[in-house]
Amino acid sequence: MPSPIVKATLASAALSGASNILAQILEAYRDERPFAFDGAMFLRFVTVTFLSAPPNYMWQQLLERTFPAYERKRLSAGPDSPRDLEKQVTDKPEAGAGPEPKPKLNLKNTFAKWFIDCITLGAIFNTVAFFVLMGMLKRQPVAVIAHNVRTETIPVIVAGYKIWPFASIVSFSFIPVERRIVFLNFIGLLWGIYMSLVASRV
Repeated sequence: MPSPIVKATLASAALSGASNILAQILEAYRDERPFAFDGAMFLRFVTVTFLSAPPNYMWQQLLERTFPAYERKRLSAGPDSPRDLEKQVTDKPEAGAGPEPKPKLNLKNTFAKWFIDCITLGAIFNTVAFFVLMGMLKRQPVAVIAHNVRTETIPVIVAGYKIWPFASIVSFSFIPVERRIVFLNFIGLLWGIYMSLVASRV
């Protein structure tokens, strides 16, 4: 059975492929020309996703471990020990004790993850990686790739601020970490269309 990271990568690649095809259709419509499928563009865009999805998956795991969305119930005053962690998983509520209270959302951790992933490190890393990988797949000279990074990174990040802050808050607050990258890619279907159009011009 495929591992969660493999399933997330395949799902992300499928969504990226769909967004690229939609982008090609929209581009043909905008230019008032018959639609002609560009297989090379499609393969480049999907390849970038195959290369970037696993690091993004591990990045989401790291963020969740560092800034848990929900507060864990501690069984002792000190830091969690392996025995405490095991009890949190295996212990069952006593008969008649009633349902366990719903975990409380940690707003501080949620904001920290949102800021790091969407506003600063995550946004910068993903945008720069996109232009570098796309440039390498197009066999562009280093000078051209560097120019694209300098001139296109900030506009793309600013455009992303129109969709990703809200999507990230929903993701960090309500989506399990193992499904987070798929959720973000689903939200990013329209974003993928935009990025496909960007990729066609750089």
